[in-house]
Amino acid sequence: MRVKILPIIAAAIAAAMALPAAAVTVTSVFGAPDPGAPGQVLLVDFNGPLADGYTLSGDFGLQTGTNGNAAAPAGNDTQYLYVSSAIPNGSATLSTFDLTAVSFYWGSIDDYNSVDIMLTDGSMFSIAGDALPPANGDQGLPSTNRRVFFTAVGDELISGIRFNSTGVAFEVDDVYGVLAGGGAGATVPEPETWAMLLAGFGFVGAAARRRRLRTVSA
Repeated sequence: MRVKILPIIAAAIAAAMALPAAAVTVTSVFGAPDPGAPGQVLLVDFNGPLADGYTLSGDFGLQTGTNGNAAAPAGNDTQYLYVSSAIPNGSATLSTFDLTAVSFYWGSIDDYNSVDIMLTDGSMFSIAGDALPPANGDQGLPSTNRRVFFTAVGDELISGIRFNSTGVAFEVDDVYGVLAGGGAGATVPEPETWAMLLAGFGFVGAAARRRRLRTVSA
C-alpha cells in the first residue's frame, strides 16, 4: 500500500530528526523528606560560607522555616535558598566546579519555577516545574518535594545552575554532585568529618602541650 505523507507532517518529522540529543538527562525521586543523593557528594548546603570554587550570584534569600517569603522544603529544618518574584529579577546562579552530575532538593514545586543547567561548552539545558507534575506548589506532598538529578551526556560537563521563579517562590537545598575527574575540587565536610577534624586538632594540641612540658622539665 502506498502511503502519502502530507508536506507539513514530513517537515515536522524532518525537524524532529534534526534536533540534537539532549545534553542532560533528568530524573527525580519523591521527597518529604529529602531522599538523599547516593553516589554524590555534598557541594553546597546554604548553612554557611560556600566552599572555595563555588559562587552564588543574583537575587535570592536564605532562611529557615516557612513564612510569607517562602516555604521550607518538606522535612527540611535547616537554612535553604529561595528565589521569588518578590525579589528583583527572581533568579540566582550557583557556579560550580565542572561536574558530570548534580542534584538538589526542590521544595513545593510550582509550574512558575524553572532551572537552567549551564554547560562548559556555553550551552544551557532548561526545565520548568511543570515537567514534574503535579507542580501545584503543595508544601507537603512527596510528589511536589523531590530530589532532582541532572546528568551530563557524552563529553558535556555541568558548570552551574540557575534557579528562576516568576512567583512566590522557588525553594532549594542541599546541592550534591559528582565532580569531573573523580574528585578535584572542594566539597562541604559532613558533620562527622568536622567532628573528626576537631578531634584531630585536639590530639595535635595535646601533643604540642606535652612536648612543651617535657622541654620545660628538661
